[in-house]
Amino acid sequence: MACDATARLYDVDEDSVVFEKLQKTEKYDQGTVTFRARKDKLIDLDQLHESIWATRLSGGTRSGLVSLEVTAIGEIVAEEGKTILKVSGSDKEFVLGKHADEAFAAAFSALPTSGGKQVKLTGIIDDYKGQWPSVLKNKPINPRRILVTNVESAE
Repeated sequence: MACDATARLYDVDEDSVVFEKLQKTEKYDQGTVTFRARKDKLIDLDQLHESIWATRLSGGTRSGLVSLEVTAIGEIVAEEGKTILKVSGSDKEFVLGKHADEAFAAAFSALPTSGGKQVKLTGIIDDYKGQWPSVLKNKPINPRRILVTNVESAE
């Protein structure tokens, strides 16, 4: 159901939406929904938040969001003492931060320091987790902050 809704609502290829159940128990359990945007398209995180908000605002559920991981391609720039990813092909940008987990902390240090180079960056949206509907009560701040987990050259 979540897979079909994601493909319908966004610029996502239906065959790219995958739900992987973690198989911790026989009952409904944690899982991961993975999807990618169609070529030359972007997934708007504000629109994604609104869609989740519209379907998960009622109480009485024990489900929630553990993390929202994103991958984006763009240019790294320094502005006002912050490290920013300006997403290619859009006006979107993310403030970048160092992940607290030592396994990912080195990725932030691997960010290029000079502009002009395209990078493919993966990270977790900071402070976007919790049980429904509490995680949805406050609209996320923009620009969103990504805790960097991986950096690759996009060229």
